[in-house]
Amino acid sequence: MVHHGALFVVMSLGLVVAAGGEAPEMTSLDPWFRLFGRLHSVLVHFPIGLVLAAAGVEAWRWSRRERGIAEFTSVAMLLAALSAIGAVATGWINAWQEGQDASRTLSLHSYLGTVMAAVLLAVAWKTRRRDEPPATAQARLMPARVLTLASAFGVGLAGHFGGELVHGDGYVEKALFAALGMDRSADGAARSAEVVDSDGQASGSTASVVRTVAAGTVDFRTQVLPIFESRCFECHGNGKRKGGLAMDSAASMTKVDDDGVAVKAGEPDGSLIVQRIMLPASDPDSMPPEGERLSAAERDLIRTWIKEGGVMEAVAAGVAAAPGAVKGAMTSLDADLSLRATEVAQALRGRGVIAQPLAQDDPRLDINASLATPPFTDADLAMLQPAAGAIVNLNLARSQVTDAGVAGLKGFVVLESLRLDSTGVGDAALACVATMPRLKVLNVHSTKVSDAGLTPLKQATALERVFAWNSQVTPNGASALASSRPTLRINVGQE
Repeated sequence: MVHHGALFVVMSLGLVVAAGGEAPEMTSLDPWFRLFGRLHSVLVHFPIGLVLAAAGVEAWRWSRRERGIAEFTSVAMLLAALSAIGAVATGWINAWQEGQDASRTLSLHSYLGTVMAAVLLAVAWKTRRRDEPPATAQARLMPARVLTLASAFGVGLAGHFGGELVHGDGYVEKALFAALGMDRSADGAARSAEVVDSDGQASGSTASVVRTVAAGTVDFRTQVLPIFESRCFECHGNGKRKGGLAMDSAASMTKVDDDGVAVKAGEPDGSLIVQRIMLPASDPDSMPPEGERLSAAERDLIRTWIKEGGVMEAVAAGVAAAPGAVKGAMTSLDADLSLRATEVAQALRGRGVIAQPLAQDDPRLDINASLATPPFTDADLAMLQPAAGAIVNLNLARSQVTDAGVAGLKGFVVLESLRLDSTGVGDAALACVATMPRLKVLNVHSTKVSDAGLTPLKQATALERVFAWNSQVTPNGASALASSRPTLRINVGQE
């Protein structure tokens, strides 16, 4: 019996180690490797659930001073060890097939998961039930239970890192700190942005400019970035790096790996983004993988942008700046408003909102409430009022604000970008636009806004761009507004 168990452990460990090795180049088998790798998301839940259940049983028996390892624990740990081998093997294959870039989170998930698979094999051996003298069984009981509880912690931690790969870095921590009302940025926990200058040198700052080249006909911030935010950031932005690509990171977008580069300046056909959005929907690598395909106009816009150099302006590490974001400081805020802006930003961060100065020398605020948990509401809008005169960019996308709450925004005299996309607002919400003399960009795509809601926009003399696709705005309504405002461009999905 012992030699069979030893052989089982040795063979299993060999499979775990082999899973992390280099896979052979077999192009004809690639579809099968892809399928096998994607089974990771199915298999990985078995060892986690089994180990946690076994740990719970043993913790309960320990508290009741019951003798011996439970039969359930013995069976569960064996099944957990076997399923962990499959999870690790498919995980490594999935990372290889999907082109995952090396990242700290991926490395922690991969290697900790591999180590835990080996640990589970040892624990499964330790917790096996067998005939032995009572004294021997009792001596084995304590270390077996400790190992079971420790393995539950290790498997849970590996699963946590896996969750961050899917949901973004800090997925749990952000909600935890927000629930506790703690400000992560005050102690430097907030991520700093990476700046890539024209010489390719990185430095810490709040925003990045990838290249300095002559402006093309396509503007990244007002035309391309909204497409990325609405169709790509769910998997490739705001801390998420599916397939190793973060589309709100300039470094990630221009990094060359084995598959190529997402954005190859001047060469749209050589850019992975273009290649993926041009694939037929039936291809497993086509992007976006769900929902409607990008329109021909959107694909052409991205191609033209890359052909003109693929310039990415004001892209912060982890959070892309709102369309219309401006660079450079304005006249300093008065002491009272500056203090209120600082206090409002701190309160918003405690609410789970991203609130930061525009730049190191510009105390005006860039506020992104689109990721707040629970979603931002009308009651939360009251938090903004003390700093209304200092807010330049306001992102309320995917929030639960209503017409009444948005229409009541007053005093936002320096606001240049307002995002209301993917909310339930309608025409009445846009009454606030007339009170915003510097508003340049308005995003109301995927809302209930109709042609009637465009009327207040005639008074917004600074307005340059309106994004209204998937709303109730019609091409005729957009044309009517554009005819009275020749410099205003309205995107209803036809350009």
